[in-house]
Amino acid sequence: MNNITPRVELVLEKIGLESTTIKSIKPRRKKSHYRAVINWLTEYKPHANASNLQIVKGYLEAFHHLCEVEDWERATTIIDITLNTPTNEKLRDLLGTWGYYQQQKEIYDRLLGKLNDEWQLICLNGLGNCHFYTGSYQLAINYFNQSLVIAQKNLLTEKEVGILINLSVPYQEIGNYEKAIDILSQALKINKAINNPLGEGSIFTNLGSIYDAIGDYEKAIQFHTKGLDIARENVNLYQECVALGGMGNVYFALQNYHVAMTYYQQQLKIAKEIGDRQSIKTALGNIGIIYRFLNTYPEAITNLQKSLELAIEVGDLNGKETALINLGLIEVELGNFTQGKESLEKALNIAKMIGDRRGESFILFGLAQYYYRCGKFQQGFTVSQKSLKIMIECGVTVNALLLPKWYKSFLKFSQRGKFQLTLFLLFVLIGFPFAIIVSFITTLFWGLYNKQKLINT
Repeated sequence: MNNITPRVELVLEKIGLESTTIKSIKPRRKKSHYRAVINWLTEYKPHANASNLQIVKGYLEAFHHLCEVEDWERATTIIDITLNTPTNEKLRDLLGTWGYYQQQKEIYDRLLGKLNDEWQLICLNGLGNCHFYTGSYQLAINYFNQSLVIAQKNLLTEKEVGILINLSVPYQEIGNYEKAIDILSQALKINKAINNPLGEGSIFTNLGSIYDAIGDYEKAIQFHTKGLDIARENVNLYQECVALGGMGNVYFALQNYHVAMTYYQQQLKIAKEIGDRQSIKTALGNIGIIYRFLNTYPEAITNLQKSLELAIEVGDLNGKETALINLGLIEVELGNFTQGKESLEKALNIAKMIGDRRGESFILFGLAQYYYRCGKFQQGFTVSQKSLKIMIECGVTVNALLLPKWYKSFLKFSQRGKFQLTLFLLFVLIGFPFAIIVSFITTLFWGLYNKQKLINT
């Protein structure tokens, strides 16, 4: 991909800089920085197998030298250059697509507070995305809110829609689905007035993810389908990639693993084509999870390890958490309890650190399995209760639990009343004569029954 950058002559012309104009610049320190800009743009040559970051290193170094002399106009021109990639993104946005969040964050930090409202909005929104993808959800919310104020003040309606979409995502990650839906409803209302199809598609895709998370799969499929159709109609590969992953998630939750795998493989293909490392990591992880549920452990471990390596490489704590959860569960299922517990506890520490409440509940669910299998029933019972409590707080429904369909059917039956619950528990005792299963299921379903009772009062 060494040919993704435009010709150097065009770049120098765009920033209005040439060797002859530098000679008269004073003081010497300032002249040295401008000379470095030209040298990085003209003399730096990445090797044949260079990474994307190495390919654009000359541009990034030139940007930082321009910042040193506070030449903000030329600095922003450099990072605003559109590169020859399938997504035709600007350099500053491509860094995010490629997963180089630290380098992207350094750019926005340097420009923050140095330019007009338009660039202040770009920097704040960009920092929000950087912090979201690295798991700092509250910081992301803070930055998105600051950028939203600027967009509203300057009546930048289309940007306001985009920021609202971004703002909804960390709320989804921390399990505040009601808030996320409310924000997206605002975005949809505003977007209708400006008739922005891609904005609408992104809203639908995000709504699909929320309804998937709370177990309303019919709505999730409807929204993801709309989002996917709009992405394809407008030939937006990035949005298509996200929507394909969302559809895969829904069918995975419905335990239709073949269909889910098809969507994930399509996502992975497009992600590789556009160099979207975030989606590559996600698709690999999800493919690994499907193999885990099919008890095809070697393939599961291979894909999850690749996903974990990418997550670590780009600094994606949420992705690291997800990979560790599933690798831990595989070890537990294989009877490697020490390794399984270690991975799950690492994932739990990450979930607590980034405020991923829903993730925390599922990790505790996994730890409960570990304790029960080890015969530590009291610890398993305690962890089960914590898991259930968080699920209820996050609004996770019965449908969202990763359990067999018949399990869910009996669960729903048990929620109808105490008589139905008693019948269910008798079934469990007969069908599963192991105290560990009885203990866990009793805890789980009594809690869900009580929740249902509260809702109906």
